[in-house]
Amino acid sequence: MRSSLPEPSALSELQSSRRLLILACSATKRRDVRLLPALDRYAGPSFRVLRRWLHDHPMRATMLDVYVLSAEFGLFPAAQPIPDYDRRMTAVRAEELRPQVAVALRYVVSATSYAAVGVIMGRRYRLALAGNELLLRPAPVFLSQEGAGIGAQLAALKQWLEA
Repeated sequence: MRSSLPEPSALSELQSSRRLLILACSATKRRDVRLLPALDRYAGPSFRVLRRWLHDHPMRATMLDVYVLSAEFGLFPAAQPIPDYDRRMTAVRAEELRPQVAVALRYVVSATSYAAVGVIMGRRYRLALAGNELLLRPAPVFLSQEGAGIGAQLAALKQWLEA
């Protein structure tokens, strides 16, 4: 009788092809009163691009871990249900979040060895990651260009997802 479990080498190959995407939250949100997964709550352009890609590439989507960096909740999985809220990221808030983000990021990268890491966020959100970028190594890290407009960020996100 043959086991249906993958061989250990196949497991390590699967794990090594996993990718991590960290997106900043968006100001545009679905206003439902009930809790929604963050992936469904956020309605900004980056999340629309991501949802379309997930829909169009269901097999590849299983190899992608998506996390959100939020001014309200810090760093958390995009599948986590969250309430509607309104909080903007400021330099002060980013500084307050930095220790929590460091702990969460350490936990995320200790659980899986990622083949690639994508980080799509603006300057203020990057402040919350500051000093912790090395945790994302040795995986290649893609950062949206400093000061890049939304069009350039969306193009970068699409390109990274398709890679």
